[in-house]
Amino acid sequence: MQRETGSQRLREKIDELLSKDAPRSYANVNSLQKSLSEVQTLAKQLYPNNETLKTILNRQDFSMEQRLEDPKSITNTDIMNNAKEIALAIGLEDHSRDNIKKTSGVASIESSNSLSPSETAEKVAQIDLQKVNTNAISTFILAILAGALIAIAGVYFTFATSQMIVTRTFTQIFGGLLFSMGLMFVVITGAQMFTGNTLGIMNIASRKLKATKLLRNWAIVYAGNFVGSVATAGVLYMSKAWTNNGYQFGIKAMMIASHKVSLGFVDAFFLGILCNSLVCLAIYLAAGGKKISDKVLAIMFPTAAFIAMGFEHCVANMYFLTFASMIKNDPSLLSAMQTAGVTVDISHLDYMGIVSNLLPVTLGNIVGGSVFVGLTYWLAFMRNKRKE
Repeated sequence: MQRETGSQRLREKIDELLSKDAPRSYANVNSLQKSLSEVQTLAKQLYPNNETLKTILNRQDFSMEQRLEDPKSITNTDIMNNAKEIALAIGLEDHSRDNIKKTSGVASIESSNSLSPSETAEKVAQIDLQKVNTNAISTFILAILAGALIAIAGVYFTFATSQMIVTRTFTQIFGGLLFSMGLMFVVITGAQMFTGNTLGIMNIASRKLKATKLLRNWAIVYAGNFVGSVATAGVLYMSKAWTNNGYQFGIKAMMIASHKVSLGFVDAFFLGILCNSLVCLAIYLAAGGKKISDKVLAIMFPTAAFIAMGFEHCVANMYFLTFASMIKNDPSLLSAMQTAGVTVDISHLDYMGIVSNLLPVTLGNIVGGSVFVGLTYWLAFMRNKRKE
């Protein structure tokens, strides 16, 4: 009887929470947050063995702790999304879905497998706001993870393209599809990648975030990405896996790096713009899907496109350039290159060459992600909401 009474109360609280009109002041959001806390407490008491619910509540608690540093970043949409997740976890899916559809002034959570374009824009902004509000240590660890995942994808790409498959164009497209694995891992695991975080500009435009805080996040993530990329390159170097098959992997790695350090500043800058426009578009599309399969398909083709067309990605280059610099003086590799008739200019493959590539590519990536994707979609879908 007591459990039935508690379940009824929980159902009523969820009804009450999801049926509220969209609040327009922080005080109302604060009131909604208190109601959500009561729902969370009741859910914990009534469903102590529901593992899915435990995972959701733990994530919600962690996310809220991070965002309490800037309480005004908490919106009614965030709170209602959390309430909807709880309802789904305890079997009130149909019940909660009806209430959400009745809510006015709120970006509703559709029952379909994808979000509308305007909802996707809001979700992307929300995800990036959560990233910026994550504490520095967690951010750095997640950035190291992203650098390592992108580097592993670079290893896979080099291995797959070290021998020609039918034609060079087909080989690059095939390698690009395999490289997209790295971005899939980053998005699905929640790792933080510098190029993806350029979408945080949307929250600056919405006045939910200060530019200094976003720049701080970029600095931490960029450093973490570099550590993860270089560490992976070092592990690969020590493994000697690049010496297999007559050093074909090592030869291909040298050819990739030599081309990158030979680019001029202007060329590298605009290739960086093109690259991160596609990368951030992939991230943006993935945010619109609710299933992992949706995200995989959304990421695959934009990522394969930038690889196949030779665009420049600063995090990927952290791996490609540092690994090539580690192996460039290996006598056996140089002998294998001579035997294969491959001539590679390594005169610029040093610290200055790496910096000369990463600087313009990084600047181009910032412009491509922030302006060509972030600000463009903010102007299209979120500009009027800031006025409101």
